[in-house]
Amino acid sequence: MYAAIDAKKGADKQIKEYIDENILKENDMMNVFSVLDMKESFQRYVSKYYMIGSFLVVILAFIGIMNFFNTTATSVISRKKELALLEVVGMTKKQISKMLVAEGFLYLGGAFMIAVLLVVVGAKQILINTLGTAFFFRLHLTIVPCVLMIPILVGIAYVIPKYQFEKMSRESVVERIFKE
Repeated sequence: MYAAIDAKKGADKQIKEYIDENILKENDMMNVFSVLDMKESFQRYVSKYYMIGSFLVVILAFIGIMNFFNTTATSVISRKKELALLEVVGMTKKQISKMLVAEGFLYLGGAFMIAVLLVVVGAKQILINTLGTAFFFRLHLTIVPCVLMIPILVGIAYVIPKYQFEKMSRESVVERIFKE
């Protein structure tokens, strides 16, 4: 047996309470599912997607940060001799450090532009093709997560080149030039 109750907007909770207190109290063999139950079930369903998506974002952010660290470290290490020669011809350690930080910011700017383009073009199309057919899906793309990551990435782009150069500068200029 199936019964439906048409209620005024906003009266869902009152009707649910009435059914729970009066009808279900007398007959516990009945199963009652209300719009509120369905909304709660749907909310749990959506929260799973938020949790999975957040987990994936954290993993991808970690991979991206580690990739940036490795790229910057490799750049400084592979150019050890070049940076030592620049120091020999008159560049100060401060100038070389500023140059490396500026390169880090250039990498960061390029990565940010590529990420925004991929989100706007690629993610939109993927989401439309996969979830776009679901009746409850509404597409709302935003670059807010990318913008929120900028301060963290700027800090990383500033600290890592300085750290790598300071680590490399512990050796003398002569050692850095003649070392293979």
